[in-house]
Amino acid sequence: MERTNYKIGFIITLVISVLIVIPRIVGIDQITDWALLKHFAYIFTLNFIYWYFAQFIIRKNWKIIPSIAIYFLVTGFFSIIYNVIINHFFFNFKLLDRNFPIVEELNIQYENIILFFRGILFSGIIYIINFYLKLLIDKQKINLEIELLKKEKLEAQLSSLKQQISPHFLFNSLSTLRTMVEDKKAEDFINNLSKVYRYLLRLNESDLVSLAEELDFTKSYIHILKERFEDALMVDIALSNEIKNNKIPPVVLQLLIENAIKHNIASAKNPLFITINYSENKIVVRNNIQPKISAEKSTEKGLKNIKERYKIISNEDVIIEKDDLYFTVKLPIL
Repeated sequence: MERTNYKIGFIITLVISVLIVIPRIVGIDQITDWALLKHFAYIFTLNFIYWYFAQFIIRKNWKIIPSIAIYFLVTGFFSIIYNVIINHFFFNFKLLDRNFPIVEELNIQYENIILFFRGILFSGIIYIINFYLKLLIDKQKINLEIELLKKEKLEAQLSSLKQQISPHFLFNSLSTLRTMVEDKKAEDFINNLSKVYRYLLRLNESDLVSLAEELDFTKSYIHILKERFEDALMVDIALSNEIKNNKIPPVVLQLLIENAIKHNIASAKNPLFITINYSENKIVVRNNIQPKISAEKSTEKGLKNIKERYKIISNEDVIIEKDDLYFTVKLPIL
């Protein structure tokens, strides 16, 4: 019931108004069609206003007792004001037909009291109907959310199962392959590949890892690259043990190494030099610039990813510097 549904309000008000008018038809011997129509229009308009106000109060989600008290006070007094306005501007509508003997003895004070309590009665019926409809709608929303959560849970379980099966199969295969090869170099390659894959699978477990863990992964990654590039890639890591317990977002060093290889020539004639060291509470990753001629224009997605991760995790900024000789990225350690 977040939005006012005029169609439902019209139907509810119409039914209630008809039920209220029926006893008047039965209790009065002589009544014209015009008088009946006036009475119905009077009751219908009043009840429609009550319906709209009930929706407003219910949507506010105030405490139940104060909200009901406010609602009944307002609707009770509004019944009197509404009657005065109708009699003054539209037609002389009497609360009860003067053919009733008891009405002849009523003065204006008693009539206002009857109007007040009649307003509470009508508005109370409408409030209960609106409140019940809200409960039904809320229940439907809760059931829908439960079904969606069940669906998401099943999808997550399926995804988790797939992720469990794939690493299990790969690690078993790598272990089998390691026993099949006798060459020490091949065995080292397989071990490092296994370490890289295992580390990548753990990325969702934490936003930060120790620098020691990140370096172990980076060294395994470099070992795999060296098998491909040999002396065309030279990586020098100079970080003391004192800072290895500090934290860093995972895979940032790997992304910077990958970025350097992607945009620069790495050959035996023109080796790509990458250094990783520590200065002024920052890890400094620097590579010499020797751009590839056929390289596509950089989108800098990797660097943007690193910057955004640091923004989310801390208030520290990633510093990027570039001159004619070197490209440098300074990463804060946390």
